[in-house]
Amino acid sequence: MSATAAPTPVPDGDEGSGSLSAFLRTKRTIALLRICVLAVVTVLSLSSVGVRRVVGPGALVLLVAALFYALVCLVLITRGEESSPWWRAVTIAIDVALIAAWIEATGGGRSEFWTLYLIVIVAVALRFGIVETVGVAVGLAILLLAQLVEHGVLWTSRLYRPTLLLVAGFAIGVLSLQRADQRQKRFEMEAIAESRGRQLGRERAEVERLRKVDLARTEFVGVAAHELRTPLAAILGVLSTLKKHGAVLEDRVRVDLIDGAEAQAERLTRLVEDLLTVSRIQDGVLRLSMEPVDPRDLIADAARASSTAERLRLELDAPARVVCDADAIVRVLTNLFDNARKYSPEGTPITVAVSSDARRVAVDVHNAGGGIAEEDREAIFERFRRADETETPGTGLGLYISRGLVRAHGGELEVSDAPEDGVGGTRFTFWLPVLDPGEREVSVGPSGASAPVDREDGAISPDVNHLTVRPAGRR
Repeated sequence: MSATAAPTPVPDGDEGSGSLSAFLRTKRTIALLRICVLAVVTVLSLSSVGVRRVVGPGALVLLVAALFYALVCLVLITRGEESSPWWRAVTIAIDVALIAAWIEATGGGRSEFWTLYLIVIVAVALRFGIVETVGVAVGLAILLLAQLVEHGVLWTSRLYRPTLLLVAGFAIGVLSLQRADQRQKRFEMEAIAESRGRQLGRERAEVERLRKVDLARTEFVGVAAHELRTPLAAILGVLSTLKKHGAVLEDRVRVDLIDGAEAQAERLTRLVEDLLTVSRIQDGVLRLSMEPVDPRDLIADAARASSTAERLRLELDAPARVVCDADAIVRVLTNLFDNARKYSPEGTPITVAVSSDARRVAVDVHNAGGGIAEEDREAIFERFRRADETETPGTGLGLYISRGLVRAHGGELEVSDAPEDGVGGTRFTFWLPVLDPGEREVSVGPSGASAPVDREDGAISPDVNHLTVRPAGRR
C-alpha cells in the first residue's frame, strides 16, 4: 500500500559530494510517490471502484497509520536522515506489513489489492540488487499463497498470482541488474571525462606557459641584440678610426677615443653580466656566496659604483654584520642608487635607512623623484620595463635583477610612496632574513615568482640552492 517505484538511486558507497543532491532528490521522490499511491488506494477504497468489499473501521485505521508513516518518511528524507541500507530495508518491511494488513482488511485472499506487492518488488529492485529483489519476490509469493489458502481461494488464483510475483521479481531484478551496470558504466565514463577534462586543462595551461616562454625569449633576444649593438658599434668605430687615422691623430684625441671605447666596453660588460644574471634567475640556477658583511661597506661600494656618494644620507640602525652575498647586495644597492640618481632632481639627497629586528634586516632607499603610479609599481619589476618613456638611459633590467637577487636571499623588494616628510618621491624597500652561521637553502627563481615566506622562527623557506655561510671577516 505504501511501497512505490522511484528514480535511479545512488549505489551504496557512491553518495559523494557529486551525487548527493541527486540521491536526496531520489529519496524525496520515493516519499512523494508513496503518498500518491496511498491517495489512490484511499480513493479506490472509499469509492468502491473495482472493489467488492466494504471498507470497515480497521481499514480506515490502516489508512491513517499509512498516511502518518508516509509523512514521517518525507520529513526524515528532508532532513537527510534516510540514507543507510538498513533504514531502506526497514522501510521495505513496513511497506510489506502495511500492504499485508490492508489486504486482510479488504477481503484477505479475495482482495484485489494484492497487486500492491508488485510495487514492493519494483521498489526493492530500485533500492537493492537482483538477489534481494528475487528473494523479496519469493517471500511475497509465499505470503500471498498463505493468504489465498487461508481464505479458501480457488486453485487457479493460488497458482497464477504467486507465479506472477515470482516472474515479475525475476524480470524486474534482471532489468535492475542491467540498469545498475549501465549506471556504473555511466559513472566510469563521467569519471574518465572529468579526468580527461582536467588533463586537457593542464595541457592547455602548459601550452600557454610555453607560448609565453617563447615570446619572452624572443623579446629577450631582440632587446639583447639591440642593446649590444650600440656599444659594439661605438667600439668598432673607434677601432676603425684608429686603424685608418691613428698615425695622424693627436695624442689627446687618441686618448679620448680610447677612453670612449673603454667606457663602451665597460657598458657592454655590464650588459652581458645583466643578461647572464637574468638567464640564471629564470633558470633557477643562481648561486650565492653568503658571508657576514658590514652594511656600511655594502653601501659605500654601491655609492662608488653609482657615483652617488656625495648625495647619500645614511640612517643606520642595524647590526655590525649582515649575512648575505656581498656582490649581489652591492649590485642591488647600485641599481637602486642609480635609479634614484636618474629620476630625482640634481642635488637632492638620496636617503638610505637600514634597520633590523630579531628576524630580518630592512633597507629603505628614498629619493625625491616624481614617484611611480600605483598601477605601474609591479610592472617596473618585469624585464625590459620602465616607469616612463623618456630618453633616460637604461635597459629596464635593473629592478628585475634586483628583485630576483633579493628573493634569492629569501627576502623581498617592493616600491611605495615616500614618507610624508615634505619632500615626496619614491621609496624602494627590501629586506633580508637574519641568518645564523651554518648552511641554508633558499628559493631562487624569476622575479615574477612568489617570494619565499619567512617562517615564525625567522628561517627562510627551503627550495633548491645550497648556500654556505662563511665565518666573519672583511670582504
